[in-house]
Amino acid sequence: MQNQNYIATKTIPVVNTPVNVVYVHKFVTSAVFTIIVETLILLVLVYFLHKRKLIKEKINLYLQVFAGIFASFATIPYVWYIFPNLLFPSTTLEQSYNYSEPFVFLVEAIFYKFILRLPTKYALLISFVANVASYLIGPILRSLGIWFYW
Repeated sequence: MQNQNYIATKTIPVVNTPVNVVYVHKFVTSAVFTIIVETLILLVLVYFLHKRKLIKEKINLYLQVFAGIFASFATIPYVWYIFPNLLFPSTTLEQSYNYSEPFVFLVEAIFYKFILRLPTKYALLISFVANVASYLIGPILRSLGIWFYW
């Protein structure tokens, strides 16, 4: 009983830590880039899959845009904040990609499957291509001096 009272009355000091503004700016820039790239790839792949009659029903364009934005917007905070800081705090952002990218790939595929009602194999394909593209295009643009963090 005494131990329970101690835990209940113990206060935890609140520490004001400064927000790393540079990291937040990189996150916002990368999030916008990721949303644009992955949504465009989603639109293109759905168009070609439908044109080749691999997807029977035509999917509303607005629903596709919503799915692309929602899937990326819902998962990118996990890549930048949850995996490197909470789940694996001793890793860098780049090291945490080994864990976060497979997670993001599967979660986005689930979004595409249920929001767009895609067959599982096409949802997985679209998610894979979109994630690989956004993962590779960013470093390529940075190495060419085209990428910027505002």
